[in-house]
Amino acid sequence: MLENYLKIAFRSLLRDKFFSFLNITGLAIGISCVLLIMTYVNYELSFDKHFENQDQIYRVVIEGRFNGLDFTGSQNPSPAGGAFKAQIPEVEERLRFRNTGDWIVQYGEKVFNEDDVVYADETFFKVFSVNLIQGNPEDALSRPNHLVINQSQAKKYFGNEDPMGKVLRLDNDEDWIVNGVYEDIPDNSHFRFNFILSFITRDDDYNSQEWLSQNYETYLVINRNADLAAVQNKINEIAVKNMGLELQQFLNMSFEEFKAGGNNFEYFLQPLADVHLRSDNYGGFEPEGDITYVYIFTSIAIFILVIACINFMNLSTARSANRAKEVGIRKVLGSYRSQLIGQFISESILITFIAGLLGLTVAVVALPFFNDFTDRQMILGFLANLPIVIIGSILVGFLSGLYPAFFLSAFSPAKVLKGNVSTSGKSGGLRKVLVSFQFFVSILLIIATFSILNQLNFIQNKKLGFERDRVLVIHNAYMLDDNSEAYRNMILQNPEVKQASYSSFLPTSSNRSSTVFFPDAVVDRDRGKVCQNWRVDDAYIDVFGMKMKQGRFFSKEFGADSTAVVINETAAKNFGIETLDGQIIGVYGDSEEVLDQYNIIGIVEDFNFESLKSKIEPLIMRLDESDGYLSLKLNSSDFKAQVKDAEAKWDEMAPGQPFEYSFLDDRFINMYKAESKLGEIFTVFAVLAIVIACLGLFGLAAFTAQKKTKEVGIRKVLGASIVQLVYLMSKEISVLVLISFVLASALGYWGVNWWMQDFTYRPSINPFIFVLAGLSAFAIALLTMSYQSIKVARANPVNSLRSE
Repeated sequence: MLENYLKIAFRSLLRDKFFSFLNITGLAIGISCVLLIMTYVNYELSFDKHFENQDQIYRVVIEGRFNGLDFTGSQNPSPAGGAFKAQIPEVEERLRFRNTGDWIVQYGEKVFNEDDVVYADETFFKVFSVNLIQGNPEDALSRPNHLVINQSQAKKYFGNEDPMGKVLRLDNDEDWIVNGVYEDIPDNSHFRFNFILSFITRDDDYNSQEWLSQNYETYLVINRNADLAAVQNKINEIAVKNMGLELQQFLNMSFEEFKAGGNNFEYFLQPLADVHLRSDNYGGFEPEGDITYVYIFTSIAIFILVIACINFMNLSTARSANRAKEVGIRKVLGSYRSQLIGQFISESILITFIAGLLGLTVAVVALPFFNDFTDRQMILGFLANLPIVIIGSILVGFLSGLYPAFFLSAFSPAKVLKGNVSTSGKSGGLRKVLVSFQFFVSILLIIATFSILNQLNFIQNKKLGFERDRVLVIHNAYMLDDNSEAYRNMILQNPEVKQASYSSFLPTSSNRSSTVFFPDAVVDRDRGKVCQNWRVDDAYIDVFGMKMKQGRFFSKEFGADSTAVVINETAAKNFGIETLDGQIIGVYGDSEEVLDQYNIIGIVEDFNFESLKSKIEPLIMRLDESDGYLSLKLNSSDFKAQVKDAEAKWDEMAPGQPFEYSFLDDRFINMYKAESKLGEIFTVFAVLAIVIACLGLFGLAAFTAQKKTKEVGIRKVLGASIVQLVYLMSKEISVLVLISFVLASALGYWGVNWWMQDFTYRPSINPFIFVLAGLSAFAIALLTMSYQSIKVARANPVNSLRSE
C-alpha cells in the first residue's frame, strides 16, 4: 500500500511541475531559515553549559541605590568571596577575577598587544573545569608572577618549544613565568581568557579588607542541596555587617541610617547559565547577550515555518478542482476515504521530505556565511541534523497535509463527475485567512526592520555633545614611556593634525572609574554622589569638541589647575551647583581620613559617553597626564596617510612595540553592534519571509487566473479593458493585504514601543514606517499577482470561449 502511495505521489509531482516547484522551494527556504535560526538560538542558550559543575556555579551581583541614583554591577569587594566561604557552610569554593585591560606581552623578538588578560585566584581550575594540558592545577596560580596561557598563545609565542618555565615580559616592566597551558576556552563561554595571571601577585589587593571598594568579579560554588534563598540572605548579612563598619568610618553613619536615607544595596546569586543572556546591565568580561532576542528569533523561525506550511495548504486546496475528477473516479472504483486521505498525506510528506533534505543542504552550505554574519562559530552537521529533519518533515507534512487531504477526499463522486465541484466556500475562506496571516507576518517583520533601522539612524545622527568624526585613537600610549611628550610634539608638527590629547577615558566604550564626591569638600552622607572620575589633559575638550556651559576648561597657563576639576551639567544639577563662585568638591585620596579638595573651575555641557540606552551620569574630570590613549583630531580625511605617519613616528619613539589604533566613530558604532546585527538579521529574514509568501501567492495567482479564464474572455468580448480585468483579479488580494496591514500595525506599534523602552534616548515612533510597510506589502502582492493577471487579460478570448 505504502509503495503504491509513493509511486502515485511521484507521478503527481512530475505531472504538476510548476506547483511542485513552488511548494518544494517555499518549504526548502523556510526549513533552511528555521535550521539556521535555531542553530543560532541553541548556540546562545548553550553558553557556559560545557563546564562540568555549571549548575553549582553562581556569580555574585549587586543592585542598589545611593543618593537617588540606581546602580547594578557584577563587581564585589576583595574580601567578599573569602568571607562568604569561611562563614557560609553551603559555599564550597570561591574565585575572584580582576580585569586588567590591555597588556603588551613580549617573548624574545615577538611582541603583541593582548586584551584577554585577567588576574585570578589559585582556585580557578577548581571552580571551572578548564583542562590544563601542562602544569599542575593545584599550584598553577598559587605563586607570585606565575601565569597560565591557552594553547593558541603557547603556539603563537613559543612555536614548538616547551612553554613551561619560559619567561614572558609584560608591559616592558615585569617578568612572568609560564606555569601551565590550558585548552582554548570554547567560544560559547562568557569569558575567553588567553592569559591568566596569579592574583596573589597583587598582594595588597589579594589580602585587602576594604568592603566599599568593589573591583572584583566573584564566583561561588554552592552545594547542590543548599537553599539558595537562605545562602543569599547570609551573603547580605555578612555584607551589611562589614560595609556598615566602613560606612560608619567614612560617612559617619550606620547602615540603618544609610537605608533610612533612601539608600540600599542587595547581593544576588546569578546562575552561571544566566550570565550571557540575563545579565540586566550587570557588565562582565564579554558583551552581554539578551534573552529577548532569543525569543524574537525563535518567533521568527516559527513564523517562517508557518508561512511555508500555509503555502502548501493554500496551493493544495487551490488545486482541488484539478484533482476532483481523480477523486471521483477513485471512489467509483472502490477507494475508501481513508485510502484517499492516506494518498494525499503521503504526497504531502513526500514534498516536505524532499524540501527538508534540500533545506538542510542549503543551511549547511549557508552556515559559514551565517557565522560571519552573526559573528559566531556555530556548527550545523548534515548527518547530525538529518534525523531531526526527517522527523520534522514527516510531522510538518502530516500536519500541513491534513486539511487538504480531508478536503479533497470529501468530494462527492456524483457531483465531481458531472463537473459540479466548487472550490470556494470553506476552502476559499480558509485560504483568505491563511493568505492574510502570511502578509500579517510579512508586514510585521517589515515594520520591525524599519523601526530598528530608524533607531540606528537616530543614534548615528543624534547630537552627542562631542565630535566623533576624524578622531584617530592610538592605543597603549604608555608604551612611549618618557617619550610620550616628544611623540605628541612630533605628531603635532603634521599640519593635518589639529590637536592631540592623552587620557585613559574616551567618550565611547573605554575604561571607567567611579568615586564618591562630596560638595563643599565636607563629608555629608546625604550629599555625597557617585560620579564618573576621569583623568584628562588640557587638550581633551579641543580634541573631542565639547562645549563649556560655564567657566573654563583646564589650561597650562594656570598652575593651580592641578587642584581643580571640571564637572558636567548632570553633576552640577545633582550637587545643586548653579554658579561657580568659590565652589569646591572633595574626594577621598591617599588619606582615608581627610578629603582632598578641588576647586570647580568649569561646567561642561552634558555629552553621551555611554550607550544611548543609559542616562548621562554625573562626571568629574581632573587634570592628569594619563597616557592610556593618545587621541588625535585630524583636519584631513586622508586617514591612511595620517595612520602611516603616526605609525612611523611610533616606531621611532617606541621601537619594537606594537602600534594599534582605532577611530572614534568606529568605537561608537561598535557600542550598538548588537542592534545593528539585529537590524541586519531582521532585514534578511523579512525578505525571505516575503519571498516565501510570494511563491505561494504566485501559485494562487496562476490558479485564480486559470479559473477565471472564461470569465475574463466574456468580459473582454463585452468591452472590458486590461486595467479593469487586472483590477478584477487583484482586488481580493488587496483587501486581504489591507486587513493584514491593520492587524500588523496594531501589534507592531506595541512591539516597537516595547523594544525601544531599552533606550533612554529614542525617537518617537514614526507613523510613516507603518505606511511604508503597508505600501511595500501591497506593491509586492500586486506585482506578484499582476504577471498572471496581465497574462490572462491579454489572451485572445476566442481561445477560452471556443468550447462554449
